Amino acid sequence: MIHTLYARLAFSLTLSLGLVGLVYAIFMFTTVQKNTQYAEQILNRDLAKVLVAERNLVQENAINKQALKDMFMAYMNVNPSIEIYLLDLEGKILSYSADPGQVQRNHVSLSPIRTFLKEDALFPVLGDDPRDSHREKVFSVTPIPMTNDPSGYLYVILRGEQYDQVEQLARDKELLHLGAWVVGIALLAGLFVGLLVFYPITKRLRTLSKKVDDFRQSEFKESPVFDVQQGADELSQLEHNVALMAKQTVHQFQQISEQDSKRRDLFASLSHDLRTPLAALHAYLETLQIKANSLDTTQRYEYTSRAIQFSERLKSLVDELFEMAKLDTLDTAPHVERFSLPELVQDIIQQFEASANALDVTLRMEGDTELPFVQADIALIQRVFENLIGNALRHVEKGDGIIVSIYKHKYMVEVAVQDTGCGIAEEALLHVFDPLYQVNNTHRGDEHSGLGLAIVKRILTLHKSDIEVSSVLGEGSKFRFTLVF
Repeated sequence: MIHTLYARLAFSLTLSLGLVGLVYAIFMFTTVQKNTQYAEQILNRDLAKVLVAERNLVQENAINKQALKDMFMAYMNVNPSIEIYLLDLEGKILSYSADPGQVQRNHVSLSPIRTFLKEDALFPVLGDDPRDSHREKVFSVTPIPMTNDPSGYLYVILRGEQYDQVEQLARDKELLHLGAWVVGIALLAGLFVGLLVFYPITKRLRTLSKKVDDFRQSEFKESPVFDVQQGADELSQLEHNVALMAKQTVHQFQQISEQDSKRRDLFASLSHDLRTPLAALHAYLETLQIKANSLDTTQRYEYTSRAIQFSERLKSLVDELFEMAKLDTLDTAPHVERFSLPELVQDIIQQFEASANALDVTLRMEGDTELPFVQADIALIQRVFENLIGNALRHVEKGDGIIVSIYKHKYMVEVAVQDTGCGIAEEALLHVFDPLYQVNNTHRGDEHSGLGLAIVKRILTLHKSDIEVSSVLGEGSKFRFTLVF
């Protein structure tokens, strides 16, 4: 059985060439036969006329029947390769030189005879063979006794039955010999071409298959080195695409591994962040239960307020965690719409105005107030501003300021949220967007969860935008990003 692609290609090519060789042999045989008929009819075109003249078949404008009979007898013995027939003007066979009982026709078609007698006849012209009701052969014919006033035709089959039998034997032997040579040469040529042409192609496929299998055995972690050949053929394109696919697969596996590692770290950190407010909430509720009868109204209110405070912190942490998980899903896509960015910023500033006033912090907007509508998810962009402004409020003190600036730049708007608070240390700038990372709070005792800036970055990534941060310790921080019109 043929299992390899190389063997199948070689077999297919060998078989194809063998069939081509057989068709070629048949075509050559047909062409040679036709050329032989042409040559024989041209050379013997006047044979019937010569026979009439040499055998004195016509005497005093009449057919000499005795001479005709003698001619039939002579040519049956001397030249059995031809057959002679006497026809009337309707094509009826009157007499012949063949053996009795072997003639199967009573009439011969006159149409080929008339074509033959034309001076511009195109040879070979085939006429009816009286010995076969379906076969046609080359012939020679002449009117008798006179061309101008014929009473019949002398019809000579140039290749009689005996000639056909001998020729058939020789032809079969020659055709078998020729066919064997043609098929043999075709098979050798097919094998040679298969080795010469198909081997380099299948070798590249085998190499590619082995590297892909090695890639699979490495659990898609080690990208194989592909020797991609420059060219436009399908194999080069396949090698190039497989190389890109392998590289992309390794990259995705690395991303998945990194995300899995970050997720484990996130859950580890989250367990502590959830445990702290949960433990505090449990402690205050347990105190209220144990000392319910000994606590006065002020103490009970204080314990209740602290429990609610930790409960709200716990709720905020869980809400942000679910929001982060939702943004990390693969099917998350922003609902893009057109809206006025200055109006959205003004609404958010009003939302945080009370908190800013309570801290004695200035909160304002500056920049272009007449801007074209931006294209973004208004709910997600609102969440971005809320997180950035809320983060700024946690890092400012009395007398500081927070500025939200928006400016048009070409086909986009540049947005910045800047504060004059405590700033961020240089070594911490690379981690401010990591989940649960909190600046200047290694024990995570602050009231925020550390997911706010991570959510901001994820939202802007979904909008195909990036956020940059710059800060000077003791002077404040600035977060910048862009939105398209």
